Amino acid sequence: MRKVQLKYATSATLCFIAAAIIVLAGIRAWVTGEPHSTAGADLFQKKGCTQCHFTDSRETKVGPGLKGLFNREKLPESGRPVTRENVRRQLIDPYENMPVFKDKLTKAQQEAIIDYLNTL
Repeated sequence: MRKVQLKYATSATLCFIAAAIIVLAGIRAWVTGEPHSTAGADLFQKKGCTQCHFTDSRETKVGPGLKGLFNREKLPESGRPVTRENVRRQLIDPYENMPVFKDKLTKAQQEAIIDYLNTL
């Protein structure tokens, strides 16, 4: 009887530890923004943004390079201040030659891309 109780106690403890690790990993990812920025990087690739923009340079490809975008004072083409709202505005109502992504990205996808751009 004692072995069975010990077995259940050990199993319960291991389950608790596993659950705690999963929860803590989720909290860490939420705090650091990893899932969103990863989703944003995937969207950036899938929506064709990499065809026109470098992410590891400020050099112009077709559009401006986006490295360090959120460390800049102004957006490269429009000269608007670098804010989340102005980057979102660039996605849905772009300045000059950039294609419009208003109907191609949900609000959550816009946020994911902006989060990703903030990591460059």
